[in-house]
Amino acid sequence: MENKKIHLKNRKVLKVSGENSIEFLNNILTSDITKLKPKELLPSALLSPQGRILFDMLVSSIIVDNSLNDKSIYIEYDKDQQDELIKKLNMYNLRREVSIEKTSYEVLVTTKNKNSTYTLIDKRFFNEDLRRVYVKNLSKNKVNDVNDNENINWYDLLRYKNCILEGSKEIKTNVSLPLETNLDLLGGISFEKGCFIGQEVNARIKWKGLVKRKYVPVTFKSKKLSYSKLNELNEKKIFLNSKEIGEIVSLLYNKDDDLWYGIAKITLSNLYSFEEDNTLKGDFLNEQIKINFPKYMLPLPKKI
Repeated sequence: MENKKIHLKNRKVLKVSGENSIEFLNNILTSDITKLKPKELLPSALLSPQGRILFDMLVSSIIVDNSLNDKSIYIEYDKDQQDELIKKLNMYNLRREVSIEKTSYEVLVTTKNKNSTYTLIDKRFFNEDLRRVYVKNLSKNKVNDVNDNENINWYDLLRYKNCILEGSKEIKTNVSLPLETNLDLLGGISFEKGCFIGQEVNARIKWKGLVKRKYVPVTFKSKKLSYSKLNELNEKKIFLNSKEIGEIVSLLYNKDDDLWYGIAKITLSNLYSFEEDNTLKGDFLNEQIKINFPKYMLPLPKKI
């Protein structure tokens, strides 16, 4: 991949500090915070008691302020959910032993700065060397190759190809289950660390094979579709042999290969047919749509 860098304006960063910050987060989030490694991001989520995703996030423990005594945890999240996330964290932080603060860090995604102290390896992208950097006062740092007006399709394209969902526009709040979004396969859920909010529901779903839907990457070609027409669509249903099997969650057009890329939510019982026959195609707006499983998703889970 050529060297690229982009500023994600839809992402923000919280700082969680205090002696009990790791224990506090470990008791409520899906991932095992005690296994955080320097320079790495850990995908995670805060669930409802019913096991649905309320907030997806990326967690890290990088020292961003040149302070060796800074043992804070940093949470990257969807900017649109900022107030709700802080409110929910404070609700669980009843004894006020943990400090939860907004920060002024801007989020950059980069394929550069591999040896920098302040880059975080995004291991959700198994086959890509993608990093994140949290920067204060972005304009003053004069990051020469960051263009705020740049179309972020290159980053979203990578996310869609790898089936990496981010934010409430792609993960419906209090609707999606973490095993549907493949959070378990990306290292974002620990069933070994003990209880977390929504753990019992998701453990039952996992061990009994009760997942009903999965998010998967899709591609198709269309001469008729445009972004304006896409926004006008009330329904984005996908069919197989005239049977409804799922719906489009997000799409983007890549002019380099004249293809639409996206993420769809498909019933697992129908995905087995696509797993068995990689030439099989569904139907979306009378166009043939292909499902492209990342290697980490296969084999698909079977009901026990």
